[in-house]
Amino acid sequence: MTTPPPPERRNTFRINNDVIFDFRVVDSHTAEEQEPEQAIGDGVALHLVAELRRIDREALQLLKIITEKQRLLGDYLHKLNQKIDLIARHSMFSSGENGGTARVNLSEDGVAFRSDRALYKGNFLVLRMIFLPSYTPVIVFASVSRCEDEGDDGYRIGAKFHRLREQDRQELARQIIKAQVSHRKRSSTPENNQ
Repeated sequence: MTTPPPPERRNTFRINNDVIFDFRVVDSHTAEEQEPEQAIGDGVALHLVAELRRIDREALQLLKIITEKQRLLGDYLHKLNQKIDLIARHSMFSSGENGGTARVNLSEDGVAFRSDRALYKGNFLVLRMIFLPSYTPVIVFASVSRCEDEGDDGYRIGAKFHRLREQDRQELARQIIKAQVSHRKRSSTPENNQ
């Protein structure tokens, strides 16, 4: 009696996710020496959203304490926070700096996506992924590991992350876990079990 092979690990930790996505081919010197935000020519609006999210994370504990002591004041501050976030998102998308929405296949090690043009194996890329609905940006370098011709649908590109910073690795892990939890919830609803 033979034991079945263990499930392929990559299937366990990969998700398909819709993100606002764009990429640019960069040279090896850029991929080794620069920060990804410099390489993609990241706009002021996206930097603003990232800074606002950082401030939100730092202020979260204070907001919880205020809400526990003065519920109405906490609720009001939360609403103000939502307004600021909405203005920042509008600023980001009205500037026209970001690409369109795309379906990507994502893991903590790399990403696969469709492209209108072929890319050479070994090409370095800078990728910008903005996760919805939170509009959380992750900008990273990657190296093309495969390029498959899909005929009229363009090319399927596989890329492995390069020089991934710890904060970006943690954010990717958070997004993957969120997507997995959401998928499990959808598949466990009564209409899906009939």
